[in-house]
Amino acid sequence: MLQGVETMRGIQLPVFSLAFIAALFAGCETSREVQNFDKPTAEMIGLVFQEVKLDNASLRFYFEIDNPYPAPLPLVSLRYSLTSGGNTFLTATALDSVAVQPNRTEVVSLPDEVIYSRLLKSLNSRPGSTIPYKAILGLFADAPNLGLIELSSEKEGWLVLPNAPEIKAEGRIHRPLDVIFIPTPQDVVDKMLELAEVKKGDLVYDLGCGDGRILVTAAKRYGCRAVGYDLDPDRVKESRENVEKNEVGHLVRIEQKDIFTLDLSEADVITLYLLPSLNVRLIPQLEKLKPGSRIVSHNFDMEGVKPDKIVKLTSSKDQAEHKIYLWTTPLKREQEILVPFLNNSFGDYDQ
Repeated sequence: MLQGVETMRGIQLPVFSLAFIAALFAGCETSREVQNFDKPTAEMIGLVFQEVKLDNASLRFYFEIDNPYPAPLPLVSLRYSLTSGGNTFLTATALDSVAVQPNRTEVVSLPDEVIYSRLLKSLNSRPGSTIPYKAILGLFADAPNLGLIELSSEKEGWLVLPNAPEIKAEGRIHRPLDVIFIPTPQDVVDKMLELAEVKKGDLVYDLGCGDGRILVTAAKRYGCRAVGYDLDPDRVKESRENVEKNEVGHLVRIEQKDIFTLDLSEADVITLYLLPSLNVRLIPQLEKLKPGSRIVSHNFDMEGVKPDKIVKLTSSKDQAEHKIYLWTTPLKREQEILVPFLNNSFGDYDQ
């Protein structure tokens, strides 16, 4: 039975109501106490890669955090951008069971798992390189009685991009991240095939075929034959499932092979989404294509070879601008373009 307390008006209030009111006033007092303290601060003092696996990498951020409160300061999430050479990688991660003790300044390490290929593509960088970076970070903490607060920090430095672990396939050593998988938006796929003027009698090769979407689109839309090559067994499996799902197995074949060992001479159309240095490595193979073959590349050019056309497209899928490069064989080397110009110039001069 509840015990009552007599008030001035003769109405009885339950004891727990008074206790609640007392706790409420105490909470308000604590809130005023916390508000009287300085705001916590965070300074990023380091950033390193801890581990790189086949598909992802572990980043570790080091922060010096000052907690002036008489209570623990839980850290709940980290949002950050890494910028290098005008290119930016942006992401966020939730933090679990990380807190700075009361009235302490502590150095804490905060981990994040990222898709390494996405980071490399965003920063337009290669494994094994060292790049300058600028980091802008928002560290979110759950301050006592104040709720979520953001602690901002910036830092510039140099970041070592580690190599991926090596794997052995077909008697050779490979680094899986040499050929990274970032899906091409479907409207970019459509434009690539349109620019290459694919027709029914063509044979299309996709080098680094990923999930097979280019091959499936070529087969379904143009009724042509298509072959996809990828070294990653997961991508090969995914591509084959996509081919089966779209019922184009009579036109499309997927093979697990190293693209740098292929004879490409039978292809009419080559599609690429590789880093620029890999496009250059393919030039000796591409030069063996028959005259009139077309090569289309998503976002990356081929240094030393003049494209016939460059098309820009803002994708409705990611609202980003994409470039598509087209070359027609025989390839036009930059020095071959300069020679006639120089010859004509000297000829005019002699006259």
